[in-house]
Amino acid sequence: MSEVFYYAEANVACTFILGLILLKINQGIDRQASTILIRRMIYILIAYFLSDAVWALFEGGIFPSNHTLMYIVTIIPYACILGSSYCWFVYCELLQQNRNVLYSPGMVKRSVPMVIAIILLFVGAFTGLVFNFDEEGAIEYDALYGIFMLVPIGYLVYSSIKGFYKAYTQDRYMDHSLYFVIGIFPILPLACGVLQVIYLTTPIMCYGATLSVLMVYLTSMENLISMDSLTQVNNRHQMQRYLLRKMKTQTPGLSLYLMIIDVDHFKEINDNYGHIEGDKALIRVATAMKEACQAHRNRFFVSRYGGDEFIIIAETEYKGEVNWLSDKIRSSVKQLNDKAGAPYDLTVCVGIAEYDFSSPVPIPSLIARADTDLYHMKHARA
Repeated sequence: MSEVFYYAEANVACTFILGLILLKINQGIDRQASTILIRRMIYILIAYFLSDAVWALFEGGIFPSNHTLMYIVTIIPYACILGSSYCWFVYCELLQQNRNVLYSPGMVKRSVPMVIAIILLFVGAFTGLVFNFDEEGAIEYDALYGIFMLVPIGYLVYSSIKGFYKAYTQDRYMDHSLYFVIGIFPILPLACGVLQVIYLTTPIMCYGATLSVLMVYLTSMENLISMDSLTQVNNRHQMQRYLLRKMKTQTPGLSLYLMIIDVDHFKEINDNYGHIEGDKALIRVATAMKEACQAHRNRFFVSRYGGDEFIIIAETEYKGEVNWLSDKIRSSVKQLNDKAGAPYDLTVCVGIAEYDFSSPVPIPSLIARADTDLYHMKHARA
């Protein structure tokens, strides 16, 4: 009897933790689709925990029940598992810039497995093909249970694989930890789910799911703090963290360069066309930098240093590649500005400094070298 109450209490405690996370999310100003989805997933998980607690009380004989009632209280938690796994899948797709999941064709195609599983759950449960109950009321899993569980497991495993892949290929350093957590996220609930099936009345699943959500929330908050909100690239703090790590050990066969990019006559743009137009110019420059770095994004780190200055940390085999990147950025800036039909010319200057591993210098000294090269370029173009 005490095991049943402990199981229900554990689910209620996890509900309270998720409720606190949900409260913090609702108090925030972020209204992106990904945030809305993670919020929906938490709502569904809360519904799962509460319905699972109710199921435990019925299963333990605390509340009187019959077969029909037991089917209903068993179906609801499984439906919540389906819904939360689908929300997680869509959330991961959005983080990877797959906006098609929000529109009808993409949404319908990706929700087909979930719809089939829900039909299977409701029809199969009452026919005894998914799960059944013996004469003593204990749950028994039947022929279609394994097929039914493949759907939420499939959503989670697919998202996990893509998360790990993105963790090692994403160009923005600040996203690496988030994608790594996305890769780990399904592992905890899946492992806990297996243990939950073995130890049916031990509260394992709720702890694993809550810990996973907490990890994602904390990592998302850390990344939000480390991102430049205007240009959507790494901020100065993240650049320093990344550069310190790269300065410690040289990557075999690659040299380390710091490139500082400065927008020409940026004050004039602000003064003549307003700060909103100035912000648009900075966004174009950041976009041009990201596009130029796309070919070798795992070796180029893009960040905003402050004001109208950006920094790229580049690892290349030879300096000619850095010079090529510099030219590519300048041409991309011009193309994007022309495409936008801006009423002003938008150009940038680039200063380059190579880090000498045999004669280490602090970050400010390396930036000062790139700044000097930047000054020479501006002077030559004056």
